[in-house]
Formats: sequence, C-alpha cells, structure tokens
Amino acid sequence: IEGYTKATENRGNLEQGKLLFIKNCANCHKHSGEGQEVGPDLSGMAVHPKHELLIHILDPNRSVEGNFRRYTLMTTEGQVLTGMLAGESQSAIELVDAEGKRQSISREDIEQLTSTQLSLMPTGFEQQLQVADMTDLLEFLTHKDRFVPLSLAGVATAVSTKGLFSDGDSGPDRMVFADWGPKVFAGIPFLLADPRGMQRNNIVLLYGPRGTLPPHMPREVSLPCNMLVKRLHLLSGVSGWGFPFDDDKSTSMIVRFHYADGQTEDHRLLNGVHFADYIRRVDVPESTFAYDLNGQQVRYLAIEPARDEPIVSIDLVKGEDETAPIVMAITAEGAE
Repeated sequence: IEGYTKATENRGNLEQGKLLFIKNCANCHKHSGEGQEVGPDLSGMAVHPKHELLIHILDPNRSVEGNFRRYTLMTTEGQVLTGMLAGESQSAIELVDAEGKRQSISREDIEQLTSTQLSLMPTGFEQQLQVADMTDLLEFLTHKDRFVPLSLAGVATAVSTKGLFSDGDSGPDRMVFADWGPKVFAGIPFLLADPRGMQRNNIVLLYGPRGTLPPHMPREVSLPCNMLVKRLHLLSGVSGWGFPFDDDKSTSMIVRFHYADGQTEDHRLLNGVHFADYIRRVDVPESTFAYDLNGQQVRYLAIEPARDEPIVSIDLVKGEDETAPIVMAITAEGAE
C-alpha cells in the first residue's frame, strides 16, 4: 500500500480512470448504472477519501461486509466451488464467482457449504495497475457530480423484502420495488440497495418499541459524506405506526450533520409533518408521495443545511416517539 501512496496525493485523468474501471472492475461492480452488481455498487464511493479506497482495493480482506464474504462449497462428487452467496431457495443455492458467473447448485448435491471471513474480491490487484493507473482510477471513483448518492449498503439494518413489523415474509409490511435499479424522482437521482431477493440488508430501519423487528434495530446509524451539501434528498418519510395511527407531532427521526469544523446541526423530522405511516398513501405537508410499492408508500423530502461548510458525516437518529422510521435512499446535492 505504501508504494501506491502517491496515487492518493496526485490528481488523475478522469476519463482514463473510467476506462480502467470498465476494464478492471465492471465485471463485479457497478458505477452510475454501468457494470455488474456482484460486489458493492461503487456509485457512492465519491464520499470516501482516496486513501481509504486504496486500502479497500489493495487489501480487500481487511474489512469485509457480511453480504460480500466468500463461500466455499463442496459437492457430493468432490467438486469445490467458491463464490458469493447470491440467492437461495428450499431446493438450491446460487453462487456468483469473481468473474460475475452465476451457478445454481441443488441442495441435494451439496456436501458442505462454508462461509469464510474473506472477500470475493481477489488480492493482488496492484499487479494489474501501475501507480499512474491507480491515480486515474481513484480520480474516477472519487469524482463528485452535482448529485452524489450516499450508499446505505454499509449501514443498512433490515431487508425490506422481508416482514418488517410482524412475523412472516408475505404480509403487507414490506417495501418492494419492481426493480432495484437507479431511480429518478423530481429530477433527483437515487441509488437503491438491492436486497438480492431476501439476502441483504438494504434499508435503514431504526428502533421502535412495537412489533417484532423494530425493538432490535439500532437507534442511530452514521454515513460518510465529506462534501459541501446544498440539499440532502431522502426517499423516506414513512414509518411503522406513523401518522395517522399516531397523530402526535412528535419527532420520528433526527438528521444530524457533522461539519468539518466540529459543529453539529440537528434537523427534526416530525410524525404527521414529514413522516406518515408506510401502509398506504397518507399525505403530510412537508414530504411528497414518491412511489407506490404494491400499496405501501415511499415519500420524498429534502433538507437544507444551515451552514455553507463541508459536512463530514450524517447521522440518522431515532426520535423520542414510538414510530419506526424507514430510509430507502439518500442523495447529497452539492453546489452547482
């Protein structure tokens, strides 16, 4: 890693970096809708500093999210397969390898299936790129357009295609898009996290005292930002046991900005004002109906920071009421 430090200090060629991404990374990663979604979508990586991304690229096993760990499978005939768990049913599981190739294996043919602590991403990536190439690739990955999606993959707490508030996974308490590709609402691009069926956490569900899952959810998550934000756009504004089930104008969720100079700023999002219940379309004054998900609603709202200073990170904090707020996607808008 020390040999590539200069790649984080110099400015690279953006267009050349995109070509390097397509050649070396697109088999497993998406960026701005281009590539294959085997590993994490890299569209939101611009909020991470270059030195942090360099570590993930050159030492992929240092910190591996559970969703992207490598599995080793041995068949009853002695064949050994490695890959990431891409899906499973009662009769089969699906693995996807480092080249993006998918393979379905019947459970009857599986002798052993083992999860490792290793990443599917192979080590030795530095053998493919010179320092100048890495400089260009990092320039591409950290380039900020006007709109920067903030990935929820690292902080997501629940699988939206499973039951969120009651037992069972076939009831109405799920948030299921027809597809999990990029969305644009009111001219704002959003990047959804794909649950891969029912395999991966893809939304932020915060604590609530009611139901089966919310009491086990965290009261706070934090996302990196590292940019000057003109507006923060959210596909959210819905909760379990929200308005009109509970019509108190209580705080459902707090969005807390951490500025680069150490100051913080809280924006309280209120039940019945910004947030409504998820179960059907219920309009409230400070958010807009965005998507109908088989009868359930997702709403849109925007927050304007009060200060013209870079924001290092953003906390999503549970308010004091008994609702269980949901966040589906977040996009930061920088200066034009």
